[in-house]
Amino acid sequence: MIYRSNSPKETQKIASNLAKTVDNRLRKSVIHRGVVIALEGELGAGKTTFVQGFAKALGVKSNIQRPTFNIIKKYPISSNGYSLMAICYLYHIDCYRLKDHKEAMPLGIKDIFEEPDCFVLIEWPERISKILPKKLTKVHIDHIAPSKRKITIKK
Repeated sequence: MIYRSNSPKETQKIASNLAKTVDNRLRKSVIHRGVVIALEGELGAGKTTFVQGFAKALGVKSNIQRPTFNIIKKYPISSNGYSLMAICYLYHIDCYRLKDHKEAMPLGIKDIFEEPDCFVLIEWPERISKILPKKLTKVHIDHIAPSKRKITIKK
C-alpha cells in the first residue's frame, strides 16, 4: 500500500492505522508471535514520527524519542486485551550507530525478535539485515517535499 502524508500528524495517523491492523491480527492469532516492522528512509524522513503514532495507537503513555544513543528502548503496553495478566512491549530499535548485525548480537536484538506478543519497530534495519526475521512488515518513507512524505507499506 502507498500512502501520501502532508504533515507529521498525517504520518502518525497512517502509523496508528497500521498499529491497529497488526494489533487486531495478533489478538486473533492462536500463536502469538511478535510483530517486526522495518522502517526505511533517509535521515529526517519521519521514521521516529511514525513510531510515535504507532505507539500512541497501542496505548503507550511514554514520550517516544529516537533511541539513537541507547539503540533500544522498551515500552510496556499493559492494556493489550490479551488477558488481565498479559503485558506486552513495544521495542523501538535504532540501528543507525551499528556497523552490522555482529554489533547487534551482544545487545540481544535477535532475542527480541523471538519474544511473543511484542511489537518491534526498527530504524535503519538494513544495518542488521542478516538477522532480521523473514516475516516482517517493511515501511519505506520518502521525502516528497519539506512536509510531504510517500509511505510505502509491504507486508
